[in-house]
Amino acid sequence: MVNEALTEFTAQTPPGSVAAPWWLSFAVLVYGALLVAAFMIYAQTDHQGPAKVIWVLIIALVPILGAIIYFIAQSLRHRRENRPG
Repeated sequence: MVNEALTEFTAQTPPGSVAAPWWLSFAVLVYGALLVAAFMIYAQTDHQGPAKVIWVLIIALVPILGAIIYFIAQSLRHRRENRPG
């Protein structure tokens, strides 16, 4: 049954192309979602000086990890600025 499904799937791909593995498609989807979320938070945050350009470069050029680093940095900044007392 699995062999039949795999044969049918590969028959549907154009000649000379390779079907992308599921994990690659999932990684691209996760990267896209993180990228959109990071840029949404970036647009709502007031950055000063060269940090504006640096954060855009980090988010855009470091796949997945750049967005995660930005989320952590902004969480720490928010906690530091909104400390009670």
